[in-house]
Formats: sequence, structure tokens, C-alpha cells
Amino acid sequence: MQLLSQKEFQELTNRSTNADFDALEKAAENMINPLTGMYYERNSINEDTDTNRVNWFKKALALQIEYMDDIGATNTYEMAQKDVKSISIDGTSISTGTSPTDSATNGVYNLALEYLFYTGLLYRGVSSC
Repeated sequence: MQLLSQKEFQELTNRSTNADFDALEKAAENMINPLTGMYYERNSINEDTDTNRVNWFKKALALQIEYMDDIGATNTYEMAQKDVKSISIDGTSISTGTSPTDSATNGVYNLALEYLFYTGLLYRGVSSC
């Protein structure tokens, strides 16, 4: 099951993808899910009552898809092989001579990571009694 539909992607980003959306969405899930402890692999995003978490997660997923579409890559290996000329996503610009790895951590777009931070799914601490 997709965590983000193409319609939701278009509503969040006001654009469509240049590539196969389903492939990009699955690749973005594969990059983001390990960071969140596979939360939405174990829990239904449609049944999650924390609407803020769902909205931040979907926005992060949309940003990751948008980023991968802009650089023409569907996995971290392809991202490392790309030489970005110029890209602007959600107010963040990448100019000639930089690499996608400069604006991404382990293949995940840094702005998407910021959005994931607000979901609370990146927390790895120990709960207190």
C-alpha cells in the first residue's frame, strides 16, 4: 500500500513528477521507513489518529519524491552518481558543482529529515518510568 498517493503528492507540491510516480514513491518509502523504525510498515497511516504526524510524514515523503524526481534518481546509488546543475525545492537551492549527497543524508533530502523530526518518529531515546 502506498503511503502517499499521486493526488496527495500533487496537492502538497503543486506539481507532477517527470518519472514514474509509483517507482519514486516506493523508493522514497524505502529511504524514509528505516529512519522511522518502519512505523508505517507496522501501523496503518490511514488509521493513525495523530493528524500532525501523518501530515508531517506525508510532506516529508512528498519532498523526498520531489527531490529524487528533480535529480533523476530512484535510489541512493543513483543519487551519488548524479552531478546536480541547479535545483530549487521548497526554498532550498542546489547550484552547479554540488552533489546530491551535499543536500541529503544517507539519500534522504535534508529538508525531508527536518519534517520527519516533527513527527516524533526519529526519536530513539529511552522512556523514563
